Amino acid sequence: MQINVTTDYAIRTVLYLAIKNSITPSSEIASAMGIPKSYILKITNKLHAAGIVERIVGARGGFILARSSEKIKLYEIIKIMEPTMKINRCLEEDEYCSRFATDNCPVRKFYNKLQSELESKLQEITVKVLLS
Repeated sequence: MQINVTTDYAIRTVLYLAIKNSITPSSEIASAMGIPKSYILKITNKLHAAGIVERIVGARGGFILARSSEKIKLYEIIKIMEPTMKINRCLEEDEYCSRFATDNCPVRKFYNKLQSELESKLQEITVKVLLS
């Protein structure tokens, strides 16, 4: 599993907003984090829709966290940005298996356990924890 660059940028954007703890223009975020401004707008749209950031419109507008850094989990950011968080296709909702063995496959059982552990760990990590 590899997190895509947009997800990495989203995590970095949220971290930057947590550090700033004030309304921050997208141009400042882009410059400080070395992220193209077009990415910032794409990312913040998704984060805004999910209730992680607030968008302030106007001459002194920008973005600010909608919740405190201890209430935003890494899992939540990744889940918003990634098309899937499953480490293998057989763990998706439809349980697709080219070998028709999802019920008795020992590899799938291992993947399931690993997936649970990964999601659990990501649920434990908050933005505040990442900053400490």
